[in-house]
Amino acid sequence: MSLQFLKKLNYQYEVTTGLYMLESWEKYIVNGIVCAGFSLLAYTTVNHLPTQAMSLFGQISNYTAA
Repeated sequence: MSLQFLKKLNYQYEVTTGLYMLESWEKYIVNGIVCAGFSLLAYTTVNHLPTQAMSLFGQISNYTAA
């Protein structure tokens, strides 16, 4: 990816979320919260999704076996 493309993506992100009107230290705080949220989402997905999927498939197989 070119640097120009990454700058465009960053600009779109800032305009979409309203970060363009914040100061740089406020952007760091908001982006830190967003990164923490995505990290927690990824952690939860990796740790709990396989268990939940297996439980769901087990229940589905119980219904289709009858």
